Amino acid sequence: MPNHSEVPPGSASPGNKFNLSTAELKEMAKKLRRHVITMTATAGSGHPGGSLSAADAIATLYFKVLRHNPENPQWSDRDRFILSKGHAAPILYAALAETGYFPVAELATLRKLDSRLQGHADRKFTPGVEMSAGSLGMGLSFAIGVVLAARLDSKTYR
Repeated sequence: MPNHSEVPPGSASPGNKFNLSTAELKEMAKKLRRHVITMTATAGSGHPGGSLSAADAIATLYFKVLRHNPENPQWSDRDRFILSKGHAAPILYAALAETGYFPVAELATLRKLDSRLQGHADRKFTPGVEMSAGSLGMGLSFAIGVVLAARLDSKTYR
């Protein structure tokens, strides 16, 4: 079984079809930030600071590192991204839309009634979301459970 624990600089993880260059990742992070600003301004509420500060990391993970498949969000060998600070959901939504989990136009529905994109991500309603967020600090214990499940199932996802 291949070891996916490290990704050499300049290469994408097997299972990540995007493989953006460093320059492209910087541009994608800017694009994600623009989405966050537009989404929170349109919604008239939200916490843009937490999302904006995570843009570079999220862009790198979703467009270079994570093994994921927007066409098959429940792919059993996908890597799991756990967003513990749920109030940063707008940056996660922006990345999920740009990778194809749902249409980019849906970002305009942030925090609207009947929208899949609420103030905190909800895995029940939003494709690509691994953990429903709420109370701060729950991500670590959830992630440990995910890792233990992977070990028990002899899986290599991260």
